[in-house]
Amino acid sequence: MSVSLTVMPNNRSNVKNLVTIALLSALMTGHAIADEFENDFYGSSDSSDVSGKFYAGMDLASATFGGSTYPSTAGLRIVGGYNITSMFAVEAGYAMLSSSSNNCDYGGCGYGGYGYGYGGYGYGYGYGYGYPVTLASYSFDTNSLQIAAVGSFPINDAASVSLRLGLDRNSMNYSSTDNSGNPLPSISGSKSNRLYGIGGQYNVGNGIVIRMQYEDLGELVSGIGMRMISLGGIYNF
Repeated sequence: MSVSLTVMPNNRSNVKNLVTIALLSALMTGHAIADEFENDFYGSSDSSDVSGKFYAGMDLASATFGGSTYPSTAGLRIVGGYNITSMFAVEAGYAMLSSSSNNCDYGGCGYGGYGYGYGGYGYGYGYGYGYPVTLASYSFDTNSLQIAAVGSFPINDAASVSLRLGLDRNSMNYSSTDNSGNPLPSISGSKSNRLYGIGGQYNVGNGIVIRMQYEDLGELVSGIGMRMISLGGIYNF
């Protein structure tokens, strides 16, 4: 919707009035264009507008850990959120990721004491081993509790780019056995961080959105960074 008025300026006062009317017209037109663009992207306000709606979903996720030789982990993230507007939401999520092997074949999974990232040959000097210990099996579990603000910026009628910024609480537990079947000391820890990420999403209609994301989750424990990629979907209701 736009407003167009014609004024014949005869003096400076009329010119000021003309400028004021033009600015008001531009503001009204800009607001109407923004509303129309948002409705074009998410559908009419009567059908597909997600403003004021809750959503829930699930992602398939995989994480890597910088500054260590920990293996990558994979699993699920469950999410829920609220759309404050069609372009801004608040989301909470919980990721449960793991990696394990019962057949490390004499060191095929690495060496005990290396994985933790600091302490080097920690198992060797602290627990009676005078050398890096080859592993027969290991189990590595990581979790991340998250809350974030999410902004969505349309590319066309269905696709958009998303940005997120928030906080998380990451935790881990690592256990393993040596080649004689003896359990090695387990390692656990947790840390709170800031998180940020970027992603893409596609609105397929009827409240369903498919999305893919890359996120920096800060540190798993001190000195070990955690990065996660995910692919999943949400349903608005």
